[in-house]
Amino acid sequence: MKKAIYLIAIAAAGLLAGCTGIAKFDYATAPGTMVVLQEKGIATKSVAVLPFLDQRATKYYDPSQSNKAMTNPPGNHGSFVFGLIPLMPFGWVEKEEPEHSRDFVTMGRFHANFPQDLAAASMLSLKASNLFKTVTKANSIQQANADYVWRGTINSTYYRGFMYSYLITYFFSPALWLVGAPYGTSQNELWVKFELVQRATGAVVWSYEYRGDDYMTHWIYARIGKDANMYAALMKEAMNGALYNLQQRVPNL
Repeated sequence: MKKAIYLIAIAAAGLLAGCTGIAKFDYATAPGTMVVLQEKGIATKSVAVLPFLDQRATKYYDPSQSNKAMTNPPGNHGSFVFGLIPLMPFGWVEKEEPEHSRDFVTMGRFHANFPQDLAAASMLSLKASNLFKTVTKANSIQQANADYVWRGTINSTYYRGFMYSYLITYFFSPALWLVGAPYGTSQNELWVKFELVQRATGAVVWSYEYRGDDYMTHWIYARIGKDANMYAALMKEAMNGALYNLQQRVPNL
């Protein structure tokens, strides 16, 4: 009996230590490959990538985007403290801007600068696709030295996390975690829009909107500290779909 209590205490302490960890947005090593759409050296046009426009908050003030606000309410919600209450199955949190918040299911912080990180991710996928002769970075359309400008809008990076207490509170649920019961789940949502702008005229020649989400189950033996890993994988999925669509709709780049 004492040994069992000791093991449970070790498991709980390990999880608490993991919840102080820091994760970063890492596109290069995210699951999935970057789509290649033609041989290198065929493209003749150039593109410059702008920092993404962060529109995550505008949906709460713009009547035309009210449906977005209904799906993801503003700010942070919930608390893991609920898992300390008997007969509660879990504690939970919801975060509108996860990079500006603390305390996830299995980590402490998520370091990301989405306007810059998603722009850098776009550059990697654009280069891999071989659709453009050169891919560069620019801070504005006026500064861009390219035939086209790639710009993006961020509509949502919502995070939801659940830590399971199994109705017996966090004081006793480590006994279940220790024998393999899930510790919790994390859900990431990515909602972005891409546009290709002709630099000379400022005309939008193509646009593509992506909204996707994925979730991950955590155990004390696996997936600790990976609560926000899915953002990069979702962005890779978004870019693969966008670039394929671009090649189909604008074949004469």
